[in-house]
Amino acid sequence: MTSFRLLAFLLALTPVSTMAQPVDSEPPVPMRWHLVAPAVVEGKGWTDTEDPFDRFPARAKGDVRKPVWDLSRHSAGLSVRFTTDATRIRVRWTVTADRLALPHMPATGVSGLDVYARDKGEWYFVGGARPIESPANDALVIDGLTPVRREFRAYLPLYNGVSRLEIGVPEATTSFQFDPPAPDRPVVVYGTSITQGCCASRPGMSYPAMLGRRLDVPMINLGFSGNGKAEPEVARLLAGLDPAVYVLDPLPNLTPAQVDERIPGLIDTIRAAHPRTPIILVEHLPYPNLRFRPTKAADVVRSNASLRRMYEERRKRGDRLITLASSAAMLGDDGDGTVDDSHPTDLGFARMADELEPHLRRALRTAERR
Repeated sequence: MTSFRLLAFLLALTPVSTMAQPVDSEPPVPMRWHLVAPAVVEGKGWTDTEDPFDRFPARAKGDVRKPVWDLSRHSAGLSVRFTTDATRIRVRWTVTADRLALPHMPATGVSGLDVYARDKGEWYFVGGARPIESPANDALVIDGLTPVRREFRAYLPLYNGVSRLEIGVPEATTSFQFDPPAPDRPVVVYGTSITQGCCASRPGMSYPAMLGRRLDVPMINLGFSGNGKAEPEVARLLAGLDPAVYVLDPLPNLTPAQVDERIPGLIDTIRAAHPRTPIILVEHLPYPNLRFRPTKAADVVRSNASLRRMYEERRKRGDRLITLASSAAMLGDDGDGTVDDSHPTDLGFARMADELEPHLRRALRTAERR
């Protein structure tokens, strides 16, 4: 037997592992870890939360429905900015739920983190942290960076809670600092699972996160999966904030009758507290399979017609700070903008951001003149 054939024979007898090597298998590098404190978390509307990475204040626990409260403990929309000249970035984070992924949404979006860096005034994706177990994870985000001071932003999980988060850089790093949240008044986005970020592949791909980067404005994501139902108690919480703009996007969680019953009260509650704050009303998304679902299609048409009527009536009464964002082109016309019948892919979220961006830019300019 030739040496080549002998080698092939021996290789065929050697067991081969079917498990891929971990992406962050690397030579050990001494790391210095920096604990994220609540004061540096951006995207929180309230500081008096039960846990550091909650989205609702502790007092809401006994007021809102339990599903809403439970979802408010997901860290959707929260982020942390830091500046460093590190050549390597790791993250350690502890999630609060065992479920790392959903059947239609990857663990990277449900329970992972992703990091962006600012370059020449624009944000660019750097890398992500993939969760592999619950509750504690430790993952390499990026290696091989040039040792230049940069501003980074880490987005937290969309569909899991976080109880602890640390940013790690090599001990040889000469500079590291957490940056305080942006001082600008934020944009508050209230809505459904779509607002919360289902089914983005990673946290930075939700449409509120995209808009925040494009417009360089802090965003407060108050999306509640299946539970953006415009209840009075939630409306009161929203009215207690003082944002630059409100974006109201709850129609996918409401029946046409509920749109008629609840949306006027939601707007009235916000308007009573903020008569000069721009409000953007977002139509129900035109799901790609509505052509095959006539009953659902009729409901969407009815809900959107009601929303338009409310918008027009308020404009006639003199509210010049309310805007209606048409959803007609938000998912495109090729049927490729969603994972299932309703939840956007990253492509779908980018299309939503494209359609909402002009409305939000105009509203922010109006807010600056207040």
